[in-house]
Amino acid sequence: MVTGEIAAVSVRAVVDQLRQNQVIPLEVEPVTTTSGNIDLQALTLRWPTDDEVILFSRQMQTLLKARVPIIRALQGVSRGMRNYRFQKAVELIMKRLGEGQSLSAAMAEHPKIFSTLYINMIHIGEQTGGLAESFGQLYRYLEIDRNTRRQVKSALRYPAVVVSLMMAAILVITNLVLPNFQKFFQSATIELPWQTLALLKFSQFTTKYWILIFIVLVGGLVALVSYAKTPAGAIWWGEWKFKMPLVGSIIKRGTMARFARSFAMGARAGLAMLKTLESASQAIDNKYVESKIHEMINSIERGETVLNTAVRSGLFTPLVLQMLAVGEESGNMDEMMQDVAQYYEQEVEYDIKSLAPAIEMLLTLTMGALVAILAMGVFLPMWEMVQASSHK
Repeated sequence: MVTGEIAAVSVRAVVDQLRQNQVIPLEVEPVTTTSGNIDLQALTLRWPTDDEVILFSRQMQTLLKARVPIIRALQGVSRGMRNYRFQKAVELIMKRLGEGQSLSAAMAEHPKIFSTLYINMIHIGEQTGGLAESFGQLYRYLEIDRNTRRQVKSALRYPAVVVSLMMAAILVITNLVLPNFQKFFQSATIELPWQTLALLKFSQFTTKYWILIFIVLVGGLVALVSYAKTPAGAIWWGEWKFKMPLVGSIIKRGTMARFARSFAMGARAGLAMLKTLESASQAIDNKYVESKIHEMINSIERGETVLNTAVRSGLFTPLVLQMLAVGEESGNMDEMMQDVAQYYEQEVEYDIKSLAPAIEMLLTLTMGALVAILAMGVFLPMWEMVQASSHK
């Protein structure tokens, strides 16, 4: 009989590790183990952040560029990791490499850490012998993607707070303030304006059926999320994101930038056109775009040109189509797509900076309209009552 403690991500991992060491586990209990004032069990609950994946990519590029062997590079990077779960994932990757598995296949066993784009880019680097370049491109791409998402969140944070406060104010006014005014207006002998009648009807409806409204809203949201997870729903959601007001064009251009950059990486790596398109479709993380690219692949397999299939798909912007035509004619497809990616990334960055003022203006107009309706609905009948009493 032996007893002891093993640091692992789960009880199942402990059992597997013991069996590999020819130990039959009879009982395994999770405990909180500290090492160097770090709670390992708490660390296993947190997945690696984007910053940690970016740092990993940067370090791997530096080490591989210095011609350090892949396993030694992974060992060196894992020793400096502060995220326990990420560290154990890298150790498992090293184990798979020792068993003869490829790096991309080993990373594919950890989809919550490495995205499809990440794995595809590493696979391209393995095929072409340019792993250091792949890690470098991933580092730059992930950093740009992180900064873009941060800018979008920063631009939407203020509007989200304002909209929430507006909704709360409307609920308070319609459910607490207007019911008190209703009794006062009913005792008056004047004819109420349509604004007041509409507010009173709305107040009566929300007060009487608030439970039903809540159920419908929550049920509709759950149904929408569930549908978006189905194959058809994912395609619909991917297309609808491009049609969203204000941000739809930004999302589409950002998607075009990701497509162009991943396409350029594949073309520069020397992959065949169909393989490049397949890799780009998986890197975009949009099922609508992915379905359109698969239609292009099927048409190209039948002998059509890339440009004709791209035009017929109705997916790409005129700039992308123009660059595809020039790249197909000149044979510099990678350079053309690289230029497209840089152009759209700059446009997205500029549009995100101008997004906040546009949303603020729209919210100001909306708030002004709501305040006007509320003011007219409440104060117009009071004004008429004052006027009627003064005539008497």
